[in-house]
Amino acid sequence: MQSKAKYLFLFFISFFLLPIQGEFIGEVSLDNRHFFKEGIFEQDKNHSSMSFSPEIFKNLEDDEIFHFKAKLRNDTKDTERNLVDIQELYFIEIGESREIKYGISKEFWGVTETSHRVDIINQTDTTESFDGEDKLGQPMVKVSFEKNWGNIDLYALLGFRERTYSGDKGRLRLPLVIDTDNPVYESSAKNKRTDFAIRWSHYFNEFEVAVSHFSGTTREPRMLPSTKKINHLTPYYEKINQTGLEALYLIGGLALKLEAITRSGQGDTFSAATAGFEYTQVGVSDSRIDLGWILEANHDDRLNSSPFVVGTRLTFNDSYDSQILSGVFINEKTEELGLLIEASRRIASCCMISIEAMYFDDTNEDNGEIKLFEYFKEDDFLRVEFIYYFGE
Repeated sequence: MQSKAKYLFLFFISFFLLPIQGEFIGEVSLDNRHFFKEGIFEQDKNHSSMSFSPEIFKNLEDDEIFHFKAKLRNDTKDTERNLVDIQELYFIEIGESREIKYGISKEFWGVTETSHRVDIINQTDTTESFDGEDKLGQPMVKVSFEKNWGNIDLYALLGFRERTYSGDKGRLRLPLVIDTDNPVYESSAKNKRTDFAIRWSHYFNEFEVAVSHFSGTTREPRMLPSTKKINHLTPYYEKINQTGLEALYLIGGLALKLEAITRSGQGDTFSAATAGFEYTQVGVSDSRIDLGWILEANHDDRLNSSPFVVGTRLTFNDSYDSQILSGVFINEKTEELGLLIEASRRIASCCMISIEAMYFDDTNEDNGEIKLFEYFKEDDFLRVEFIYYFGE
């Protein structure tokens, strides 16, 4: 769907939502990413964008909920970052021991910080941020049952969302541009295929656990040489089966975390896992500040290395919701190092400013290993974002 058609579609949806008298909130954000060096492919140093996210909540009756949220983003340099997405547009019907959600929604699975192995319901919007936290809305029907032996969630995922990638003028991209206009699917239904998922979750005092299974089109495509565009790659979306495990154990201020998966359908069956802990010191030096220590290790059968992350989380517990997250990514096998700092603070009640900085250290000579930061070594950046909240 072309960009203009997307805007018209969103306007059409919004027109019919106007009569709904619910809670109307949202945010407008302006951000600038400054890269300290010109890109490997001569991309510009400064990339600015603007986003608008309106949102409507409405309790229709005692047992029905309506939620709508859209996101519009415009980038000054990379047209592939332009986005028109309905992230939430659903109704929820609540029964005595079951709940039905139907429409477009975002669902999060997982407990770890650095890599969400099991989080597979929604497609990733890789153009928004480097960490892969941002997702696209997914059409679905979800039926949930609450029992004394745990919660069961059943999903029918109607249609498929393709992953977003930076264009030829974008930063943090591969050496060849991804041809998002001509994706290839293993399924004959292509992006019309219905995927299915099931998840069981339960808690036992301080222990929380979840087991899930997904059957459908992978959210992580393999890249093939494009047959339609020179010097481009074509995303190939295969059919997969993935079983996942989440575990969280709380001991005082210590949280032990695990996410593990096994997946078949993309070549050889493989397993991957992220495990670690977060320890929180409450009221450091008799202050209101909480200091969290994070350590997580990552393993993937497809890679020869197992990188780990050491980080801290400072929560100031003030009226400005101030916090600072920092981390060091270390890969001894490939001799790579990555540094991350994220900070945010409210300005009055209506606004927030956030800062993100990323540094990639790939100065060591080629040691024969596949390097994760191979093409990002010129992409160290500082991102400043100003967010205005309305309707609060």
